[in-house]
Amino acid sequence: MKNYKNKALKFTVMLYLLMFAYAIFTVMTGTQLLVLLQEFDLTLSQGGVFTVVVNGGCMLGIFISGFFLPRYNKNRLVMASYLCFGILLLLVGFSVSYTGFLILLLLIGISMKFLDAAINAAVSYMNPTHTGFYISLLHCSFAVGSFTGPVFTTLLMDRGYSWRSTYTFLGVICLVILGLFSVIQKNSKDMVQEDKGETEERVPYRELMKPGVVCLMIILLCYCGHQIGINSWLPAYMQKDLGAERTMANLSLSVFWVGLIAGRLISAVLTTCIKVETVLKYGNLMGSILLGLGIFSRSFTLTVIGVGCAGLFSGATIPLVITIGYSWFPKAQGKMSTILFMCIAGGAVIFPWLAGMVSENQGLYAGMLLNVACLWIGTVFAFVAGRLEKRRQ
Repeated sequence: MKNYKNKALKFTVMLYLLMFAYAIFTVMTGTQLLVLLQEFDLTLSQGGVFTVVVNGGCMLGIFISGFFLPRYNKNRLVMASYLCFGILLLLVGFSVSYTGFLILLLLIGISMKFLDAAINAAVSYMNPTHTGFYISLLHCSFAVGSFTGPVFTTLLMDRGYSWRSTYTFLGVICLVILGLFSVIQKNSKDMVQEDKGETEERVPYRELMKPGVVCLMIILLCYCGHQIGINSWLPAYMQKDLGAERTMANLSLSVFWVGLIAGRLISAVLTTCIKVETVLKYGNLMGSILLGLGIFSRSFTLTVIGVGCAGLFSGATIPLVITIGYSWFPKAQGKMSTILFMCIAGGAVIFPWLAGMVSENQGLYAGMLLNVACLWIGTVFAFVAGRLEKRRQ
């Protein structure tokens, strides 16, 4: 048993490292947007095509993972998807045309969401005890990678490397990490063979669509709409409505991410001694109240505090919801991953677009109020979800 725990710990640490490197990519097209517009002679309004293509690939990747995750070994699926991800990043370095770059982004989107779902399922499988702790740390590593991404690309480009070279460097890093992971996996064949994924085939999707799971889906839709909405619209709101300088406006977004990273670390510890459902409910309650007070104040300082508190108290929503879903259906973690990650991708597309429509017609303040509403709605369903699941049982 002790030997199994040691192997599981090594696997888990490597999965965290894989997640960290993968997360760096998720912010690269955003930080290089102006360079990409100039490279391909696009207007600012056309710049959204890169996000649309990647997210389209993400949706396809989630559908594909729904077939493979319940049937095959999760660690091997992680290796296969990460290998594709790393190779595709290398190919970006050799791309020359606009169409070729978009095709690669689509394929990268497919591989990265397949990878995301597989890593979450693998971490849960490897750590059946204190699952919330380990999944929260996994998503903390993602947040740290996202925070590191702009620094990574800026340092390379400031030293004279082209934007394509940044993808090449990241691809090499990913493949090196994958090599280390494969070595650990070869030394733990007995452990790898235990996870065959066969038991999940007995649980059809229709049996997962219970009222409690629907609540979890709504929570993720709303939370991801809130999180991506903050990323997309907070700096513009700070500058245009509150009169902040560009540097200070971007700093407010950094405060949100620092709070989110800290929140995921704290929630990882809390879930070892407090029910995951309790951490989710009251964390979202505090985050939604403090974010609302900050936005309502229309004060730069209070808004920054409110945004930071939203990251701190509700930033662990995604790993907590995933943990709850896995605990409710431990024999269907692959299928549960597919359902929940579809909501993550959907929320990241629907609500920021809706916030853009509201902001264009009613102003940026109205768009920020919609962001607050997303978090409040998620909080309501966080309190409802547990009660519905108890009634079902």
